[in-house]
Amino acid sequence: MDSSTLFSVAPTFPVDDARLRELRWKRVLSSPVTIGAVVLAGALGFGLGAGLMGFMALYAGAALGMRSYWEKNRSKLDAACLKELIEESNEAQDNELRRIIGELNVRSLPQYAVCLSRFLILKQKIERELHGGPHLSAFAMQIEKAVDGICKEVCLEITRLKDREQDLGEVLTSREPARLEALEAARRQSQAAILHAYTSLYQTHAGLIGLDATAGVRAKIPVAKEAAPGERLNQILGDLKDEADLIVRTRARIQESLGESTSTASPRMAEHA
Repeated sequence: MDSSTLFSVAPTFPVDDARLRELRWKRVLSSPVTIGAVVLAGALGFGLGAGLMGFMALYAGAALGMRSYWEKNRSKLDAACLKELIEESNEAQDNELRRIIGELNVRSLPQYAVCLSRFLILKQKIERELHGGPHLSAFAMQIEKAVDGICKEVCLEITRLKDREQDLGEVLTSREPARLEALEAARRQSQAAILHAYTSLYQTHAGLIGLDATAGVRAKIPVAKEAAPGERLNQILGDLKDEADLIVRTRARIQESLGESTSTASPRMAEHA
């Protein structure tokens, strides 16, 4: 199988703990709080004419103060680092999809390039909605994992389709109609899986922005028992369907609670008026 069109970037989740620690240290060391504490300790040392022991005591005090500050603000620091890591990971994935789209165009396969371009656009829209507000943060990890898995599997299906088309000439001259039938059946299954993937992603996006109350409705695609084309993709889509349904229900609860808050606040406002 030609690996040039296979998705080779790691998914966003589970997060890279080493990279997360690196980002945490980078933010701590570059923070105005850290820099200010170090500068203040040095200035005090020079101003007081402190010797070596005095400077060491001042810097030790600054280190203790910074440690206390960052411990109190650890949740904010971790949230900011995680957000940066997610954005960094998503950008790497987007660049990988752009690379594959370029490969497909170079190989004169514009139909698959257009297909994958639309997946890329939809992926970016879903990620913007996921991380655009606090209400959806609870779903971000599972949906990110599902979207990343779908994009990887779609690239795999496109690679399989491309490889089968290269085999078509040999099959057409094989004098074996069964081989042609098997090739066509496999191609139809891959195409159906990709179509279903796009439909499910579209419905998930619609559910995220509250446009479609039926987001995540899953169509049934027949799958063979052993490694049929699109089988893994359909498994991932099942997980995504569950997440999409959960989003719809949770969004309804959020809207209901917001409506109750508004109706409760209105009489109070009237009383004060």
